[in-house]
Amino acid sequence: MSDEPRAQPNVVLVVMDDLGNGDLSCMGNAILRTPRIDSIAADGITLRHMYAASAVCTPSRAALMTGRYPQRVGLPKVLNPRDGTGLSPWEYTLPRLLRDAGYRTAMFGKWHLGCRPEHYPTRHGFDEYAGLLYSNDMHPVELFEGEEISTADVDQATLTRAYTDQAIAFIERHSIERHADQPFFVYLAHTMPHIPLHVEDEFRGRSAGGTYGDVVESLDHHIGRVLDTLDDLGLADDTLVMVTSDNGPWFEGSTGGLRGTKLHTYEGGIRVPFVARWPGHIPAGAVSDEPACLFDLLPTLAGLTGATAPRDRPIDGVDVSAVLTGGSTTQPRPLFFFHWWTLNAVRWGRWKLHLDRFPRDPSRAQGRELPQLFDLELDPAETYDLKDRHPDVLEHLTGLAARFEDEIDAQRDAAEARAAGRATAGAPR
Repeated sequence: MSDEPRAQPNVVLVVMDDLGNGDLSCMGNAILRTPRIDSIAADGITLRHMYAASAVCTPSRAALMTGRYPQRVGLPKVLNPRDGTGLSPWEYTLPRLLRDAGYRTAMFGKWHLGCRPEHYPTRHGFDEYAGLLYSNDMHPVELFEGEEISTADVDQATLTRAYTDQAIAFIERHSIERHADQPFFVYLAHTMPHIPLHVEDEFRGRSAGGTYGDVVESLDHHIGRVLDTLDDLGLADDTLVMVTSDNGPWFEGSTGGLRGTKLHTYEGGIRVPFVARWPGHIPAGAVSDEPACLFDLLPTLAGLTGATAPRDRPIDGVDVSAVLTGGSTTQPRPLFFFHWWTLNAVRWGRWKLHLDRFPRDPSRAQGRELPQLFDLELDPAETYDLKDRHPDVLEHLTGLAARFEDEIDAQRDAAEARAAGRATAGAPR
């Protein structure tokens, strides 16, 4: 390989399932030990206000893959193996974008964007795939290699190691044997720490955080193996590594003091840990409180790699490469958070407006305390409602919400009309 830095970075994106914003020691956790992920933060940047686009799996991953709100993609809820829906072939995904820019692409781990053949990762831009098509609490639990079931007898305690082994093998094979001058994209989507929790014997009982802690510390160890592989192959300086989660923690795990958990559009359900390293480009030890969302990764990676994001559809993400490299954005933009098709909350700058919520509390007469306005700089735990103190902010965010909800509703109505037209056209006469 050439000693010159690569113009297009390799990209390794690690996404954990249900890892909390406060589950990493670099995010203040004093119980769990995550030294290898911490090293990414020390050598790069921590985005302390990174959001998933949803508080649950499928819509969050749909947004990550497309750069679009899951409501635009038509995947606003969690899919199960019986559902016939999934990611449409019309969507232009992150791996497809990078493959079109010359990358070799591979995914190892949880997909959860449909399990019919037309929904498989290999139909959406990945050259290679191995993993589970949905969550580990859904049945049957089947491990896929490419588009074929490799085993229906899955030992879930081995999944974290197996995904990592496959990612490392891909990087080694790609870099040494066949594609030394071609960049690669690895999407390592770990099944854990989603329940049911499973961990290999080597890590069982090691953490002060119980089985959940054992699982997180195992994940940290195996992420470290990927970092070691990049070092051993001389690829560290040419590789952008990012580590995050798809939403907040569920029954265990730490939100870092934020209100709510998975399922909720309070901060604890949607704010996720995010650390990134790219030596020579991202300053070491940087920290940013600029709000960002995982759907920003598609336009950001397009900008960093010279790829072209689609212009024939709304792309909700924005290029935050300036934030990654230690700068800031020029002005706040709203971020909208839904439960299914219901707009629950809007973040704009320091402000967060709650208009609805899931689950609703019957004792509160279907949300009679709503709307609620929180100042996240002053009150990150969303404890004190300030709508009466800032009616101008309330009016502005309410207007933003109404206009965006109208936009999504109009798109949904148009999509349903097109679907009805296709069904009518195909009906027997």
